[in-house]
Amino acid sequence: MKTHNTSLLATLAISGLMVGCATTAPTELVAARTAYTASNNGLAAKLTPTELHDAWIVLAKANKEFDEHGDTTQCRDYAYIAQNKLQLADVKARTEQDRLQIAEAAKAGVVVRDSQVKSTRAALSSTREQLKEERRDSNAKSIEIAKTAEQLEAEKQARVSAEARLAGAMKDLATIAAIKEESRGLVITLSGSVLFASNKYALLNTAMTKLDQVAEALKAQDSDKRMIVEGHTDSQGTDRINQPLSLNRADAVRNYLVSRGVESDKISAIGMGSSHPIVDNSNAENRANNRRVEIIIQPSHLSVR
Repeated sequence: MKTHNTSLLATLAISGLMVGCATTAPTELVAARTAYTASNNGLAAKLTPTELHDAWIVLAKANKEFDEHGDTTQCRDYAYIAQNKLQLADVKARTEQDRLQIAEAAKAGVVVRDSQVKSTRAALSSTREQLKEERRDSNAKSIEIAKTAEQLEAEKQARVSAEARLAGAMKDLATIAAIKEESRGLVITLSGSVLFASNKYALLNTAMTKLDQVAEALKAQDSDKRMIVEGHTDSQGTDRINQPLSLNRADAVRNYLVSRGVESDKISAIGMGSSHPIVDNSNAENRANNRRVEIIIQPSHLSVR
């Protein structure tokens, strides 16, 4: 607001924004734009141009936030601060006008009533106090906006980091396990022969290295995801043997994953016995495929209890 032309251009810019965005802009922003146009055409443009310019800077931030992100809390906050600054600029301008009129009257030899002088001094004092209070409020709001922006940026960076970590963990996991999406969730399948000796449920030493990678992938999942470890056997033997064997194997995998940092309340284990083969049990290769442990990462809507 260094020149009248600059002031006029600013007014035109505001008017243009009002025409283009009035139907969608938040009430606070519309009010701040209207207030700026009025102040820019009034006493503030002549008597308090610095304060008016300060208000314009904040209003420009509100307009930019609205143009880039729409009706956000930050946009409304900037508009609120701009309105406060405009009100202060107007009050200070009116007070300055009174002071100038009294000074001019004194120069011309006009007797100014004592009550008028006292009134003007009181107005000046009140304006100073109001300025201090509003500056404190505006500064507090500005700090709040800055903290919110920093928090949003920190959350964004954390989300990007978490997504990168998850992608890397799943890529590593794909080298040792079969992974597929099903309606029940993301299913990670590990061969039983890789994890256990025949008819046993104690984890092999080589299995622990592989489960370490599984644990990293599970820990990188969203915090609201729940997981189920399913143990499966082939059809050889009786249900009396296969059912507890499948449960013990599922428990062994779950307990190891918990020991590696997976939250215990988010992962459970069940034994399926031989009731859910993925292929028929007609030959040794198929039976080996049916002997497996599946870890299901449930979709969020299924994970909510």
